[in-house]
Amino acid sequence: MKTCARHESDVVGQEQIAALLAFLPEFEREGFCPGGVVPLDEDGYPEEAFTQQVSRFLDACYKNGFIVRFDWERWDDEARVYMSTPVRLQETDLVLLRRLLTWHVRQNRFARGHLAEMIARGHVAAILRRIRDVASS
Repeated sequence: MKTCARHESDVVGQEQIAALLAFLPEFEREGFCPGGVVPLDEDGYPEEAFTQQVSRFLDACYKNGFIVRFDWERWDDEARVYMSTPVRLQETDLVLLRRLLTWHVRQNRFARGHLAEMIARGHVAAILRRIRDVASS
């Protein structure tokens, strides 16, 4: 159940943060497979085949205000810096972390499999750990 993206200045509370952090243990679990891209139709167009856990995570991102409205396409270069240099996540605040999650979700619409790959590589778990750290400070 997706809801509209919120403005990035909208506040998220501890309850919304906890709802997202509930997925962290599963995403950190050794051998966790988020799903991926499989050709499902007769023309061979790729479709997403996420696990239930990842589908619930996406719903939780929308429902709890972690998918925000901003010009994510123009933010592509900056987002890629955080992907290629994970230590930079330690410099981020909640606004930027919400932007990163939004970018990954939106990127997946045009590059099927992107989100599953970011979960499998541990990048989404690193974002969630940073959300946890920011929320507890």
